[in-house]
Amino acid sequence: YTVRCRMALGLKNMPYRMIWVAEDDEETPMKLVGRKITPIIEFPGEGAMPESSDIIARVDGDEAYGPPVLGPKTDRPEIDAWVKKLSVPMRNLGRPRYIRSAVLPEFRSRSARERFVTTHPLPDPVTGETLSKADWAALPKEQRDSVYEHYWKDSEAQLAALNAALPGVEGLISSDRHVSGHGISWDDIVFFSRLRGLTLIKGVKLPPSLEAYLETM
Repeated sequence: YTVRCRMALGLKNMPYRMIWVAEDDEETPMKLVGRKITPIIEFPGEGAMPESSDIIARVDGDEAYGPPVLGPKTDRPEIDAWVKKLSVPMRNLGRPRYIRSAVLPEFRSRSARERFVTTHPLPDPVTGETLSKADWAALPKEQRDSVYEHYWKDSEAQLAALNAALPGVEGLISSDRHVSGHGISWDDIVFFSRLRGLTLIKGVKLPPSLEAYLETM
C-alpha cells in the first residue's frame, strides 16, 4: 500500500521525504497513529495520517500542487479475473523473494524478515490449504521456514504457472500511461501496485503491453 501513496505523490509532483519503517518496528507507527500500520504520512502543521486511500485523497486534493490528477475508480471485472489467476503463483514466488531481496530496506534485519514470514502465510505444499494468519503464526518457526523454503525451491514450477497466465492481460491495458480508457485514475493506483512485484521475479515473461505499462509507471 505504500507504493500506492508514492504513486500519488509522484503523479502530483509533490516533493516528499521517505522514511522506511522496518517490518518488525512496532514502536514508530504506535507513537504516530496508535497502531502497527504503514503507510503513514505527515504534512507540515498536520497530525500523522494512516490509511493509503485517505493519504491518496489528501495528496490528490492538495490544490497547492495543482488540480486533482486521478480519475475515478471503475469496475474492471476482467482485470480482477485475470489478476486472480496470477495470485497463487505470484504469491508463492514473491514472498520468499521479498525476504531475500537486497532492494527492500524494510527487510534488512533478521528480525524483520522473521516477522514477515510469521505474518504472511503460504499454502501447505501437500494440501494446498492456506492457514489463517493466527493459525500460521502458531506453527513452530521451523515449519513456517520449511514452507517458505519449499516454494523457493519450487520456483521453476511456480514460474511456469505464472508465465502461462500472464498473456491474458493483452487487450486489457488501454495504453502504457493508463490502464483504463478514461486516463490516469484510481484504476492505475490499484493495478500497478498489484503487479509491481512481478519485477522482482527472475524469469518472468511480461507481455509487451504489461511491460511497457510497468516501465512507464
